[in-house]
Amino acid sequence: MVFYFTSLSHPDKAVIYMGKDKFENENLIKYSFPNDIWFHVEHLSSAHVYLRLEGLEDIDDIPEELVQEMCQITKANSIEGSKKKEVGIVYTFASNLLKEDDMEVGAVYFKAPKAKRYIKHVSKDKEILNPLRKTKVESYPDLKEEYTSKIADMKKEAQLKKTEAKLEEKKKELTAKEVAKQKQKEKKEKAKQIEEFFRKESHDYEEEKEPEKGEDALDDFW
Repeated sequence: MVFYFTSLSHPDKAVIYMGKDKFENENLIKYSFPNDIWFHVEHLSSAHVYLRLEGLEDIDDIPEELVQEMCQITKANSIEGSKKKEVGIVYTFASNLLKEDDMEVGAVYFKAPKAKRYIKHVSKDKEILNPLRKTKVESYPDLKEEYTSKIADMKKEAQLKKTEAKLEEKKKELTAKEVAKQKQKEKKEKAKQIEEFFRKESHDYEEEKEPEKGEDALDDFW
């Protein structure tokens, strides 16, 4: 079973979800989408809360109001964290989660620890939390099917981008060849013009030269 919440700030673009317990968390770790964002209370046991935001590529592009909503849900769903005045929240892309066979149920590590983000001093905010709680619904999605379908779509998209990149590269190559061909043509035309110019100059020079006088002409003069 998975719990879903409706974002107050981005109801049409964001999906917020979490597992019922640590066993359900295992399925979410396995089948969450690569670009989903995983939230957890730092150093304490808590629910694994996920954010799925349409079109998100950079973790730092999550709107601040959405981050605050995620922090409130995450803190509230930690038995120990919900009792504390303040907690820290850690979040990262789901693709950065590392799960190995010898790890405890619900436990994770990170492939790239430096890729994590932190929010310090998160305290309860009823104005955000209470409306969010009212949107909570439970569902029984086929997580594996959703994941498989998503990965297939991502592969198709990646292949499409790869094909488009190849076509663009080919287009650039053809353009480069056309430019080189045009330059070569212009070079030949310029060389031809220069050759014709000097040929004409030489011809004009020959016409302007006075004819040379022979010996007979000299005799006549004297």
